[in-house]
Amino acid sequence: MAHYAFLNNDATTETLRGELNTLYDLKSALELAVGENEPTAEQTAEIEQTQQAIDAKQQEIDNALCVVTGVITGVPETYMVAASDETLEQEIKDLEDSRTGKTLEEVVAIDAQISAKLEELHALPPVEVDNTEYWEGYYGKGNLCKRTSYNTVGGVHQNGGTPFRKNYAGVGYIYDPVRDAFYAPQPFASWTLNEDTCLWECPVEKPVGDYWWKEDTTEWVDYKYYSQPLYETSPSPSANWNTNIGQWEYPKPVPDIENSYLWRWDEETQDWIVI
Repeated sequence: MAHYAFLNNDATTETLRGELNTLYDLKSALELAVGENEPTAEQTAEIEQTQQAIDAKQQEIDNALCVVTGVITGVPETYMVAASDETLEQEIKDLEDSRTGKTLEEVVAIDAQISAKLEELHALPPVEVDNTEYWEGYYGKGNLCKRTSYNTVGGVHQNGGTPFRKNYAGVGYIYDPVRDAFYAPQPFASWTLNEDTCLWECPVEKPVGDYWWKEDTTEWVDYKYYSQPLYETSPSPSANWNTNIGQWEYPKPVPDIENSYLWRWDEETQDWIVI
């Protein structure tokens, strides 16, 4: 079974798409100015330059980073389609065309030949087709669906198979079209992406045992310390990151922790209110 990741690149392409639309408008205006007249060499050059800018901008959009919004599993890797044979199909077409102007007896004989050819065509074994072509092509319009390998981690297939796109995709992961790879969001500003594995690496090797990363001093410490990850943004201006538990904390504890989903922090009153 195959797995596929659905992607979204709105956050990284919003400005680029606006610039692309501006270029399309410019090209339309240039073509409108020409009208039905023969364009001058200067006008032709300007239109061509604008088209080149459009192509370059589209390439920027295609190369922009995407966020994985969902992963679907259990998709069959292949599907079967009826076989085709161009030679047989052409012979059938020629026979059908040859019936024009023939006697009834001749037409009956031709139809018998057509039936025999059709039986021969239908007897061909079905062809196995890679389902990835369908999923990435149909569901991935705009390159927003990509197959991902469940057993690939750090550019290595865990079962000895062929690694695929560096890492298995997860919701919130990044898909990089240039690297053609999935990887987790950058955890801390000081960590760098390994180009071979597409895994994030810290600037200091982790010692053996239980250690926690302390981003403000870029070191491993032997006491519980949860640095705020880059992708963790504050849910409210008054919330602070607790490095002891790795969670956001408000000035006041939620009144009913077991039913916390029923409460919402109100920044104006600096208190919890029932939803």
